Amino acid sequence: MSEPDSRPGCAVSAALPLPACTAVVGCGRIGSALLRAALRQGLEVLAGVREHRRRRPGVPPEVVQLAPGKAAAAAELVVLAVPPGEPLRQLAEQLEPVLAGKVVLELSNPVMPRGDMPAPRGPWGPSEAELLARRLPRTRVAKALNTVSAKALGRLGSVPSAEWRRPSVPVAVDDPSAQRLVCAWVEALGFEAVPAGPLTHARWLEHLAQLLCHIDAQSGRTGLVGCRILRP
Repeated sequence: MSEPDSRPGCAVSAALPLPACTAVVGCGRIGSALLRAALRQGLEVLAGVREHRRRRPGVPPEVVQLAPGKAAAAAELVVLAVPPGEPLRQLAEQLEPVLAGKVVLELSNPVMPRGDMPAPRGPWGPSEAELLARRLPRTRVAKALNTVSAKALGRLGSVPSAEWRRPSVPVAVDDPSAQRLVCAWVEALGFEAVPAGPLTHARWLEHLAQLLCHIDAQSGRTGLVGCRILRP
């Protein structure tokens, strides 16, 4: 259960398994879509942006903007919605002290060299989430939501349930308590969270995203292709 929270911008959450407050650091297309989706579901969110004193166009007016470090320090769950590679590495180095002990959700995919497909990645190379975990040894890193587009996030809570088939969102993470927290937040957004094993499985989630991008390209780039995992 989350303890009552008096940190800036975070109201006390009554939902037992949910983080009292989530910080989304990075407010591009995916980050902004996540903020809007969370608001529609009544979840407590903060926006972590570098120029926090200037309102970012994609950040809803109801969301408090803070510097990335302050947003991360005030949250129980921190979502890093920044591009992979050097931007993610620099952000990890900057936030390492405040992320100690927290749950961090990483949702990027390999950089896209063309407009329709991510860069190929060998099956044995580490995922972005695994590389991030090496840089943040005191942080519980999870991989999820990399198989979901900004357009799909925009449909959450805004399309009648009869017209919307909830995509499955695999969650890869080593720590059981972090898995419960991330799965609860993913479910609260409106997806079906599916535990996908340890963080090493994050590399397979990046391969799954590549496949979904290919299927979407063949389908006319709708941005709405996802996966649905059937279980007994």
